[in-house]
Amino acid sequence: MREAATATSAIKPEVEFAEDTNGSRLVYHCVQREMGTAMKSIRIALFLAASAAPALAQSNAPPPTAGSEVPIREVILSDGTRRYTIPIKVGAKSIDAGLDTGSTGLRILPGVLAPSDATSNGDYDRYSYGAGTEFRGRIGTGTLTIGILAAPSTMELIDTKDCTREVPNCPASRIPMEQFGIQGSGLPGEGFHAIIGVNMAEAEIASPLSAIGARSWIVELPRPGQDTPGRLILNPSDNETKDYARLPILSAFAQQKGGMHDAVMGCIINTADKAKACGPVLMDTGAPGIRLTNGPLGRTPWPNGTQAALTLFDGAQARAIELFTVG
Repeated sequence: MREAATATSAIKPEVEFAEDTNGSRLVYHCVQREMGTAMKSIRIALFLAASAAPALAQSNAPPPTAGSEVPIREVILSDGTRRYTIPIKVGAKSIDAGLDTGSTGLRILPGVLAPSDATSNGDYDRYSYGAGTEFRGRIGTGTLTIGILAAPSTMELIDTKDCTREVPNCPASRIPMEQFGIQGSGLPGEGFHAIIGVNMAEAEIASPLSAIGARSWIVELPRPGQDTPGRLILNPSDNETKDYARLPILSAFAQQKGGMHDAVMGCIINTADKAKACGPVLMDTGAPGIRLTNGPLGRTPWPNGTQAALTLFDGAQARAIELFTVG
């Protein structure tokens, strides 16, 4: 899956889609950039655009034209859940961080960093996820490095984990902190020591990619079952982004915090009987699979082998489509 993002002045929230010409990977491309250039769609990929809101003055950040690339590795938990991780460095500490396009901010478990890697500014943050896990901790600052890009970035230095009232039996409730891993589904010793949320919504802990000088990025997830890693491409070239179709972020969520900020309009369609459900679509690397909420498709799941399509729209115009088989 490929993603990219860009930020400048005179910006309108947008999302763009495309797919590798060989069809081997689903691509999510997130961008914060100026209005203007139209892009073509090959098959499917998601491209986001919104205004940049760095949490820190970026005087030490590299020029926005500097490009960088790191591998995205697939990790399969013991329960079969697929997760994705990228290598980052905070201060002098190298970390494999869970990559999450459905949340915002870098958050790190206690005991991972040395005091010299990041310092607290005295403020506190609380952040929760759709699975119900909630972190509370101090807001800190440290030098974040992804590939060749490095600059000061805010982050949450997690002190405690808990569950929201809505999901009291969330993964955080199942194991003690010393066995807990982020995105580990509550399985002892699984998951990651950090999560890097690259959603473009506003948050106390802002997007770390913008903080290090990234104005656009491509998230290309590895194909399930293949050994070839995916790629996170920061500040991709015009040639790398030319085959994307631009879509608007839904205005109903554009001012909200949280994952739905980056949602676009789409439909999931049964290509045999034409049954469909349409509404906001969120491309979330932290939540594998397709989940339909309040859709008009009844209570009977489509059986394995059903031919289906995910179609993405700009208003009434379909701009990208991905065919897939259920199961």
